Amino acid sequence: MIHTRQLTSSLALRDDGDGRTLVGPFLPWNTTARVVDRGRLVDETFTRGALAGTDPGRVPLTATHPRDAGTLPIGVTLEIDERSDAAYGSWRVSDTLLGNEVLALARDGVPLGLSVGFMELPGGSSWSPDRSRVTRTRAALDHVAVVRVPAYEGAGVVGVRAGESARPTPVLLTLLRRHG
Repeated sequence: MIHTRQLTSSLALRDDGDGRTLVGPFLPWNTTARVVDRGRLVDETFTRGALAGTDPGRVPLTATHPRDAGTLPIGVTLEIDERSDAAYGSWRVSDTLLGNEVLALARDGVPLGLSVGFMELPGGSSWSPDRSRVTRTRAALDHVAVVRVPAYEGAGVVGVRAGESARPTPVLLTLLRRHG
């Protein structure tokens, strides 16, 4: 069973290179979200290290949560960095109709959330006695989806960049350049 969780944040544009890489935190640590798990509403938290051992190249970026095996990705995860506050990622967005649509929204400053799809691993979930709270200590990341409405606060697409050496450009400066 694949579980899905969503996050959001503000957008900061990076304006050099080809601009086909999305970046941002996608899973905050020790932050509680109210989610549906097996038909019940529960409070869920992930701990730092829960995604340890994940091979980024095997985690597709999708524009929606896959409903079946026929849902195509729009890109691939390039990097996962488990920092003190959250898991951060970068995703190369493919030159497809849907990929280009997502990039256009990001460039226009539309708030984009990120949603994780994961599978529980044996011993990776610690439940409260009444099963109303769960702490995820290990999970197998299946995909990351770009979405509109997130479950977790404080994370999501924060930039579009071309490569690893790109410098952030504050949103207000970008808007002034475009409209000034």
